Amino acid sequence: MAVLIPRIRTINVRLSDEEYLALERFCVASGARSISDLVRNTMNRLVSGANRDDLLASSVNEYSAHVKDLELKISELAAELESLRTGNRPHRAGGSDAPREIAEPQSQDDPAPAPAPAIFGPPPSKTDS
Repeated sequence: MAVLIPRIRTINVRLSDEEYLALERFCVASGARSISDLVRNTMNRLVSGANRDDLLASSVNEYSAHVKDLELKISELAAELESLRTGNRPHRAGGSDAPREIAEPQSQDDPAPAPAPAIFGPPPSKTDS
């Protein structure tokens, strides 16, 4: 049978007699063709598993950073809402006093805002002709 993937690299490992016998028994019990195949397959699974673990750890770290960022934003919004409720001007983390998208509460001296225009108008009158 022709070798489809030629293997030209070798790795040498020193084992005690007990370790080698245990490896031989495991090779026979697992049905591997040879100790080389057993070690190669085990090593490949270990390496590919480590890559998956690295990828998973990277994803977990990325999501953790997003969660921490969201927690910070939520606490900033909660503080801003509380300061608006109490009438105190909130302290912005960025230090800018740029115009806010949230309207400041009106004092009692300010006139009430005009009511919003009706979108559909009053309901039609019931006139039967």
